[in-house]
Amino acid sequence: MTRYLRAAAVAIQLSVCAAAQAAPSFTNPLPLRLGDGSLAESCADPSLLRDRTTDRAVWYLYCTTDPVSRKERDGDGWRFRLMPVYRSVDLVNWYHVRDAFEERPRGLAAPKAGLWAPEAVYMNGSYFLYFTITDVADEHSPEKGCASDSAIGVATSASPAGPWKAAPRPVVPPRRAGSGCSFHWTFDPDVIEDAQGDRWLYYGSYGGGVFVQRLSSDGMGLVGDPVRIGANDRYEGAEVVRHGGWWYLFASATDCCNGPLTGYGLYVGRAKGPEGPFLDREGNDMAAARAGGTPVLAQNGNRWVGAGHNTVFQDPSGQWWTLYHAVDRKQPFFSAKDKLTRRPLLLDRIDWVDGWPVIAGGRGPSDGPQAMPGVRSAAAPAPARPVA
Repeated sequence: MTRYLRAAAVAIQLSVCAAAQAAPSFTNPLPLRLGDGSLAESCADPSLLRDRTTDRAVWYLYCTTDPVSRKERDGDGWRFRLMPVYRSVDLVNWYHVRDAFEERPRGLAAPKAGLWAPEAVYMNGSYFLYFTITDVADEHSPEKGCASDSAIGVATSASPAGPWKAAPRPVVPPRRAGSGCSFHWTFDPDVIEDAQGDRWLYYGSYGGGVFVQRLSSDGMGLVGDPVRIGANDRYEGAEVVRHGGWWYLFASATDCCNGPLTGYGLYVGRAKGPEGPFLDREGNDMAAARAGGTPVLAQNGNRWVGAGHNTVFQDPSGQWWTLYHAVDRKQPFFSAKDKLTRRPLLLDRIDWVDGWPVIAGGRGPSDGPQAMPGVRSAAAPAPARPVA
């Protein structure tokens, strides 16, 4: 099996190199342009959505709340953009549209809450933006005055660009882990739709595990009981996609002993249904106490460390890709004193070998030129004019 995978990786690499020589190419990290033309330096926990209203493919990118530029300050501190939104027509060059919120949704999020890990989807004729609220307003918490009562919120819009209107109540409320201010980490939403049209919400993180639960038909609540699909204290950032009759769970994990930057990596398992169990190549369950998970994106000695928290998609030509954040070990922080990590946006190709995803030929985060994604299907005519 090892010999087969090595041969497959070599074949993938040869095809990628040939494609890069024959087509326009790009190199990680991807450029994110702000309104003044300068580059944003970070896009953690990226989420991707294609606009449903345009003939030509137009894509929107959503990032977690963070500083994005060394130049931007808010008084004596850093300016934190509340989930910045970018647009692209080629999946490589991105341009800032707006921030999802100008201020934290009042009555839903506490005044200093983080708004993290956006997940944008289209359903019921509208666009929905799910997101983590690290500290809900007291009226939604079983314990007032806590700063750790996290939840999943949602906002809606007629356009993937926004503006976004937050729902007044959480989709997933805070979940107790013990008495007082002890709560599970209700982080990192991910939404999928199955063949029957039912929608499922994945949520959770290291503190308590990762779960899946059916979404209500209006997308504003949950139905039934949660099912654990990721081990306690092991995984975060669930990303679930369907390919070839299987559901694949991509999830990020950190090594206990190496720290969140150098030990962070991406793992995968697969299942026959959205509720799992998700098993790795050796048949180990990702929800077990001794958690399974096949590595698919680990550091490789180049500039990139801490790669993960990804989104997976197909371009219009049918090729699979993953967007994810990573840390440049030469410039890891906006501010080491403030522990503000820079997490640029990376893009790598996914190929499927023997029923399993192989990212960047199995070599880890790429740092060299690769062929651009296909922006239209082979059957589609060239657009008459560029999208404004």
